[in-house]
Amino acid sequence: MAIELRGFIKNSFNEWEGRVAAVVFTPGCNWRCPYCHGVGLVLQPQEFPRVSTEEVFASLSENKGWVDDIAITGGEPTLQPGLMDFIRELKAMDVGVKLESNGTNPEVIAKLLAENLLDCLCFDYKVPLELESLLALTGVTEEASGLERVKQSYRLAREAVGIEKEFHTTLCPSFISEAVISRMAAELECPEALWVLQQYENDVAMIDPVAAGSRRFDQQELDRIEELARVSHERVLLRRGK
Repeated sequence: MAIELRGFIKNSFNEWEGRVAAVVFTPGCNWRCPYCHGVGLVLQPQEFPRVSTEEVFASLSENKGWVDDIAITGGEPTLQPGLMDFIRELKAMDVGVKLESNGTNPEVIAKLLAENLLDCLCFDYKVPLELESLLALTGVTEEASGLERVKQSYRLAREAVGIEKEFHTTLCPSFISEAVISRMAAELECPEALWVLQQYENDVAMIDPVAAGSRRFDQQELDRIEELARVSHERVLLRRGK
């Protein structure tokens, strides 16, 4: 079964730190995070035109030497039955692959790692890995939140060797505080990973702007959050946004 793609950027300087990468977007997600900017991909994916894998492969071939990597994001890519075959074809073209996921499908992650199909594994590390926080953020049932499955995916990342690892946290004050960041830093336990802290953008379309709130951290607060993150985790990148 072919992977379903609903978006394609031929080159980006922002999706994979230190690399120029193409980006493909898969539709659908099993979470409903209020500040998700992929609201259309999650709730109305049919409104986006399909992108063929042939178009992606052709672009990568044409731009070889300039764009040698691709990031697969969503939505949630691990929901796609054709994900592994798509990545196998990319690796056959000697393309570096970054997968961005919420971590709820550790079986898929494990298979990808076992076949050495990933060059970078990235998880959306949204809140501390505890049920109350995850339910408040994801807006789904306890079963759908997949807490234990997310923990399993994080263990797979910690144990993986020979690949880049990233964790991304959106600094939305409705869900993140200085105390929360300190707890997250302490529980991450993946010192080689890059932890990306990104400013919350409140002026874009999102799933639930009321729940997400309108407040953003100011620059002094961002400085303090970065400082607290570095207490327990060395590799931190703060993206201050607009």
